[in-house]
Amino acid sequence: MKESPKIFVQRIGLVGFSQTYASLRGLIILPIITKTLGASDYGIWTLILVTFSVLQPFVILGLNSPILRFLSSQKKEKIVQGVITVVLTVFFTGTIASIFLFFSSDIIATNILKVPSAGYIIKIAALLIIFDAMNTVILGSFRVFGMIKKYAIVVIIKTSLEIGLIAFFVLFGYGLIGAVISLILTAIISLIIMLFFIFSYAGMARPNFSLLKPYLLFGLPLIPISLAQHVIEISDRYLVGFFMGAENVGTYSAAYSIGIIPLALSTYLIYLLGPTVYDLYDNGQINKVKMYLSYSWKYLLMLSIPSAFGLSILAESLLRNMTTSSFITDGIYIVPLVVVSIVFWGMEQIFGVSLLIFKRRKIFVIAFVSAAVTNFLLNIIFIPMFGVIAAAITTLIAYLLLTVIIGFSARQYFTFNLHPLFILKCILASVCMSFIIWLLKSNTTFEIIISIILGIFIYFTLLLLQKGFKKGELRSIFEIIGLKKLYDKFDFSFSKIKK
Repeated sequence: MKESPKIFVQRIGLVGFSQTYASLRGLIILPIITKTLGASDYGIWTLILVTFSVLQPFVILGLNSPILRFLSSQKKEKIVQGVITVVLTVFFTGTIASIFLFFSSDIIATNILKVPSAGYIIKIAALLIIFDAMNTVILGSFRVFGMIKKYAIVVIIKTSLEIGLIAFFVLFGYGLIGAVISLILTAIISLIIMLFFIFSYAGMARPNFSLLKPYLLFGLPLIPISLAQHVIEISDRYLVGFFMGAENVGTYSAAYSIGIIPLALSTYLIYLLGPTVYDLYDNGQINKVKMYLSYSWKYLLMLSIPSAFGLSILAESLLRNMTTSSFITDGIYIVPLVVVSIVFWGMEQIFGVSLLIFKRRKIFVIAFVSAAVTNFLLNIIFIPMFGVIAAAITTLIAYLLLTVIIGFSARQYFTFNLHPLFILKCILASVCMSFIIWLLKSNTTFEIIISIILGIFIYFTLLLLQKGFKKGELRSIFEIIGLKKLYDKFDFSFSKIKK
């Protein structure tokens, strides 16, 4: 999968658009559920979703990672054979998990979710775990095939279907059951579309279950990492629910949904970065690997740092417009803590890609387990004392610890330019941008949109004034996004003014 930096960045833009749209799904669904069903039902909804996400690593068996690592440089016939083998395996494990979930739904609802009435909803949702796991594996294989445009189409269709169906069922009085049915229908339709795309492009192939041995040897050790990652991401909501009830879970989750918006930035970057650098490294192009990692780091922080500042300033306005007044008091403190956590998570993802080049999985296990245990213990100690804000603080501590361990280890094996001066310039521009947004005191949705647009303009203007980009780099950026002629006009005009 050899490609030029220009094509790589264009693909990031394409995937970025679809992933950004997908990340808005949570924000669009947020007011639909919170304003229609209230904080308590939103808390139940969140707890059900996180329960399913905890089970998914055991269903997938870590088999999505071997697809990426072992098939990136293979021909499409071999790729489709590997994908079909993994999908059928996941279907089998998913069916077992679904049956288990169905019969243990009442126990889970009563003892884990602390909401006995949720048992019926979990029974209905049991089917989702099969299709959701298969969706995860197949969608992940699109980057190995290089089917980036089709990936974007699937993400957009899936997101639109999910939003539309949930809005229909919830607003027409079907409650959480309708919302869960929406997820199942969306997963089935998405699965059919993805299989059609893959078979049309690469044809069909018989599964080869002899491939499972090396795949499982690579993937199974990653399950503790996935589980630890889920503990970091969702144990806070379980423990908030255990100590404080479903309503507080709803309050915390609403603010959390806003805080994780920058997650889309690292998600679509890593989506393309992994297979690209693995293929380059396997072909001995070390300098290109360093270049991709360096610029991925630079541009990720260029976008995530101002996002963190902007969301923190706009937290109260966003919560007021997307939820009810009961969500605001603690939410305004949760959003900044969560959004900074996500910035660290993005940094860890870049370091993680460079470390996985050398297949150093033990380091990941140590890092994720350490962060997960720290997060879990701190939550148990401090949530009963300080409430939901403590959960956000412990999440930040966990992500910081994770980034330090992975980052330090990665630098021992592979180094690339971290652009410290550029990051400082991003922070300075973000501070100035945030001050102006704060002065505007946006209240309505329209005012928030205007503040965001103005903030983007101010931030990049200040970054340019600080000479955050070299001239050749700036020209390349404009060329990549198809605005080279516009840049040439600006450059010509500026040269005349200087003379």
